[in-house]
Amino acid sequence: MYHYKYWGNRTLPALDNMALEEYFLREAAEKRTAHIRFYDFAKDTVVLGYNQAIDAVKSWTNDFTVIRRGSGGSHVHVGDNILAYSFVIPRDGSFINHPDFRKYYADKVAKSLEKLGIGDIAVDNKASTIMTGNRVIASHAVVWGVGSGLLHGIVIITPYDVNKVWERVHLGHREIGNKIYTEASALKNIPTVVNLLSHVKPNATPEQRQRYFKDILGEMILREVAGNDYEKEELTDAVLLAARNVQQAKYSQEKWNKFRDPVHTKEVIEELPEEELTGPLKKGWGYCLYIQVPDKDFKNMADPEDKF
Repeated sequence: MYHYKYWGNRTLPALDNMALEEYFLREAAEKRTAHIRFYDFAKDTVVLGYNQAIDAVKSWTNDFTVIRRGSGGSHVHVGDNILAYSFVIPRDGSFINHPDFRKYYADKVAKSLEKLGIGDIAVDNKASTIMTGNRVIASHAVVWGVGSGLLHGIVIITPYDVNKVWERVHLGHREIGNKIYTEASALKNIPTVVNLLSHVKPNATPEQRQRYFKDILGEMILREVAGNDYEKEELTDAVLLAARNVQQAKYSQEKWNKFRDPVHTKEVIEELPEEELTGPLKKGWGYCLYIQVPDKDFKNMADPEDKF
């Protein structure tokens, strides 16, 4: 479908990661190029959704970074425990609409997880999730530009430190029937690549196993998406500098992180249903992995607690 530029599998600061997303969106629109990148975060980071208010953040300390992304949805805590994937394409008619685009790449990630050896995989395109055993293992979001499109998401490689996440961000709960189901419980129960594949490299250190699965899963997704139709590119100082110029204009600015200013414009980004480009920021949202998951499915992800 495309000849991709592949930018490797890198650990970078949050500001660089978000700036590169914007940079490649512009490159895809202007130069009609397609891009694939895998990454994680050099420091724990809370990533806010485009339309989300900052009430999701409980504390603001030097222990973690807070940044806003250009796609919809709500907050997610990321660090070295995830593998992030990013696909950026020119809008050339290959996809009819953004759901078609979303489904195509979600299916590719899902097939890669199956090839890695993880079973019982299902894709829920309404909730923007990939599940194993009826629990979320990966989730993604879309920016549908006028000239280009981006899908980025995360796969959970190693477990969350849920107590740390709880201290930093709002984790909600749902009352379903006569029980309470919490997002903290869902995160404690979340399936991870290292636990599901505990038989692989059992004598390696935890750090070695984490790095191994990030590398091999990235390679599998690359092959599933691009086959041999890609060229390897390097994130040189020149590329990072170009992205950092974007960063200085938007992502490193307090007004963007706290107030979503400057907003997307209709000349650049197509407004999606329930993801308005302007208007008040939305408060009280739950955790991103579960925000669109229906109650009937969320009950399988969290342990029930009595209301009283």
